[in-house]
Amino acid sequence: MNDGELRVAIGSLRPPKLEAVREVMSQVAPLLGYRPGRINYIAREVESGVSEVPLSIHEIRRGARNRAEAVRKLVESEFGPVDFAIGLEGGLFILSTARIERVHLQSWAFAERGGLGHYGSSMSMPVPPAVTRAVIEKKEELSAVIDRYAGRSGVRNQDGAFGVLSRGFLNRQQAFELALFAALAPFYHEKLYNLP
Repeated sequence: MNDGELRVAIGSLRPPKLEAVREVMSQVAPLLGYRPGRINYIAREVESGVSEVPLSIHEIRRGARNRAEAVRKLVESEFGPVDFAIGLEGGLFILSTARIERVHLQSWAFAERGGLGHYGSSMSMPVPPAVTRAVIEKKEELSAVIDRYAGRSGVRNQDGAFGVLSRGFLNRQQAFELALFAALAPFYHEKLYNLP
């Protein structure tokens, strides 16, 4: 077990994202050879470089990667090298079938270590037509629409759209945790991922 410090840069200051990274990294740290109590989290707000509400999987993924790359540069300029740079992004995408189009909500993570990065995603869930119309057709901010339907403010810093849409069975932090566990798998299960 490495007694050194595992330095993790996080490209956001939003509580659900920060808590998701803390929860996941504390669980996978031993598989990476580190003690969970020896993780130094350095979070900075960085730009995603994508729309306020990304409207495709490609755009959501790009936002996650942009955040990871931006936070690595920023944190390394302040403190020196980091072991992991993590970017998290959520958004909407259209799922089309022969007869119907549905808009889904999904979260993505990008985890980068030593120049090698991987994506992971959460589950997706359908978005109600009223929310879809407000966000896509009327160009309203998703967080404002969700706040309105939830009857409270600041939902994005709490249970998020996942929490409101699922009546609390799911939440934003859990969605980001799933995405990050998936993105980190090639690092914490390196032996399997490196098989020929």
